[in-house]
Amino acid sequence: MNAKLTKGLAAAAISAAMMLGAAAPALAKESSNALKQTQEGNYYLTKSYTGVSDGTVSEKVKFDVTPYKVTDAKITKTSDMPQVSINETQVESGKSNQVLLILPDSNKDGLPDFDNTGAGYYYYEVKEDESNNAAGVKYDTHTYYLKVTVGYTKNDQGATDYTKTEVVSVSLWDKDPSTENSGANKVAGFENTYESGTLEVKKVLDGNLTQDTDKFTINVTFTSKKPVDSEVRYTDLEGDKHILPTEWNNEGGTYKATARISVKGGSTVDFKNVPDGVSYSVEEEAPGNGYEAPKYDKNKNGSLKADKDTSKADVITTVTNTKKSEVDTGVLLNNAPYIAILGGAAVVTIYVVNKRRHSDMD
Repeated sequence: MNAKLTKGLAAAAISAAMMLGAAAPALAKESSNALKQTQEGNYYLTKSYTGVSDGTVSEKVKFDVTPYKVTDAKITKTSDMPQVSINETQVESGKSNQVLLILPDSNKDGLPDFDNTGAGYYYYEVKEDESNNAAGVKYDTHTYYLKVTVGYTKNDQGATDYTKTEVVSVSLWDKDPSTENSGANKVAGFENTYESGTLEVKKVLDGNLTQDTDKFTINVTFTSKKPVDSEVRYTDLEGDKHILPTEWNNEGGTYKATARISVKGGSTVDFKNVPDGVSYSVEEEAPGNGYEAPKYDKNKNGSLKADKDTSKADVITTVTNTKKSEVDTGVLLNNAPYIAILGGAAVVTIYVVNKRRHSDMD
């Protein structure tokens, strides 16, 4: 072997060593900022909620994952990239929900995996599926990027096995990590907004014949243009009740649910955790027992708008019933007999006076 060849091989070896030395810290750094793993070794992102509400929403969410870019691998086409997916997951506001990533499995025959495509950086676009559409929820419509770092494994002798790969790290970014590689662009998951509020139905009695023990029945109907995945809670004279998500009827794309509440004078019924934007209508059944038809205020119908102040109801509507005594016309008053007696005495007196006058003239 001549001197030039020896020097060339030595230079190549040094360059390779330097490249490996530079790559190793980069992978280690990437791993330290990666998405978290479960005890089983699966990666997951989080789904959380912000916003003002007096309850929770529990919904099933989906995500769309699309191959975006691949670098430093055997392949160059996104169509050849192994498919990564995200589990459809039941999540609830008020919790940091774990949403599992499904990475390619080399044990599944016929499906592309990283063993076939080799070590490298694999990028995927991630969005919330458009089918996520619960009432009161504002979804994150931003496109995120999933970065999967893949490396080769070592064999029993400590040498690199170019037939076997392992996922070194997985990270989620709010900007394209192949061009914007600042750690500040890494995120843990998706953050949506859930807002809900309270509708208060108040019963008022008016008139001098009302009884505070008299009971009335009011139907409160809620209408939503979106599926309702929230549990609406309320308490009436019969106790604690709720409207479950399964109790909303889908009528041609409009969702409706009715609560039949029992009330009496001075009582209120608070419907809590009504999703923002849901409409309502209040209608009392025929009161009977001598009561006039109910009177409603301007909030008989409307749409709930969640307020930041959760210490009070967002909407208050009042239903008033009236029952009072009436003066019966055509019936003698209590002093009528005395007036009649006085009138009769006056007639007799006039008669006697007139008779005496006639006698005197004769």
